[in-house]
Amino acid sequence: MTQTPSRNWAKRALRLVDRLASTITAVSAFLLLAMTLIITYEVGSRYFFGRPTIWAWDVNVQLMMALIMLGIGDVYRRGQHIRVDVFTAALSPRKRAFLDLMIAPLILFVAVLIIWTGWNYFHRSFVRDQHASTLFAPPLWPVKFLIPVCGALLSLQVLTKAASDLHTALKGTPE
Repeated sequence: MTQTPSRNWAKRALRLVDRLASTITAVSAFLLLAMTLIITYEVGSRYFFGRPTIWAWDVNVQLMMALIMLGIGDVYRRGQHIRVDVFTAALSPRKRAFLDLMIAPLILFVAVLIIWTGWNYFHRSFVRDQHASTLFAPPLWPVKFLIPVCGALLSLQVLTKAASDLHTALKGTPE
């Protein structure tokens, strides 16, 4: 059976979003490694040489925020977010997909709210050239920029999961 061009386009779009999510997951893993190395360096500097850094705390806080924000879409994509499994575990894949479709607009609303408020939060920080109130004082707008970006990534994940759930709800089998 041949697929229509619109169906092929949709599958390519879904694969592209999945590749983007996988890339972001790899970036998150790199950020976690960077945090580990920075903490190790800070501990060595502080306790072995008596020379603590002025930058390790600030950099790690920003890396942690990036790690959290970048992980939101991937957690949703993998279905590892908090939910009441006791209710959904007994459902068939078709009924679970239908339930997920009913909840998707609410999650999409939250994602759009994250984009909207995150953009305002970032923009205010950027215009004011806001810096952390520490000795190192890094700019705060780069990490705040990740809020609307990751809200957009969450939106993409919600839409791609909804497309997959729609297929499952209509056909009875996961795509």
